[in-house]
Amino acid sequence: MKNVCLFFFSGTGMTKYVVDRIVRELEARQLTVDVYPIETTSISNIPLDTYDAIGIAYPVHAFNAPKIVINFAKTLPVTKATDVFLLSTAGEDHPVNYASSRLMIRILQRKNYRVFYDKLLAMPSNFIVKYDEPTVVQLLSAIDSAIPQIAQEIVSLTPRKQTSSFFTKVMAVLGRAEWFGAIFIGKMFYAGKSCNHCGVCVKHCPNRNIASGKRIRFHWRCGLCMRCLYLCPQHAVRIRWPFRFIRFDTWYQNENLQPGHRKQS
Repeated sequence: MKNVCLFFFSGTGMTKYVVDRIVRELEARQLTVDVYPIETTSISNIPLDTYDAIGIAYPVHAFNAPKIVINFAKTLPVTKATDVFLLSTAGEDHPVNYASSRLMIRILQRKNYRVFYDKLLAMPSNFIVKYDEPTVVQLLSAIDSAIPQIAQEIVSLTPRKQTSSFFTKVMAVLGRAEWFGAIFIGKMFYAGKSCNHCGVCVKHCPNRNIASGKRIRFHWRCGLCMRCLYLCPQHAVRIRWPFRFIRFDTWYQNENLQPGHRKQS
């Protein structure tokens, strides 16, 4: 293996943290790595047949890949057995998330991609439960320690698959209801009085769900990635009752976890 391309989606920077370190380790092993953000990439402009392998990295949303990632996978062209590795991040490395890649793998296999590697990594949560600083440090340290081995397994085409049970498969199917629920929850977002119309939320929404005018407006395309909530420099983006519980009052203070495009989500 000499060169790979790595597509990624990262709502608030957790997956980007992993991507940055994977790229560093792959390059240290003399690989050429081209990195493409899914939300701004047109697959028609990427010469996929020139790469030895393709990587896709994403956060787990409700026991699945985010809808934006699923839609991206559907745009990939049919190939001749191109190798693919998947890297997903979630609030914890729990078996309930092990079936989160099943739909992705099924889509890719229909296009003749060979998914040889499927790895779930635990990162601090950005949804409902905020971890304390010692837990954050522990998780990041574990990620940093695991990345070299993951990179080596990818380079050597070492097979790795997530083992999912009937229960986790059912949860993954039921979790897809969030794709529709996110649309309605997203309509409950609003910009509070501290909003100064800087346009950061509008510019960086991956689904182009936010518009500016006399006031900031949220439409019907939300993917619930949480980026606008934590990227806002004025902390003005809020959620109406009864969904206020999904948002943290403040983001993590760890300098490695500055959200979204403050460090390029």
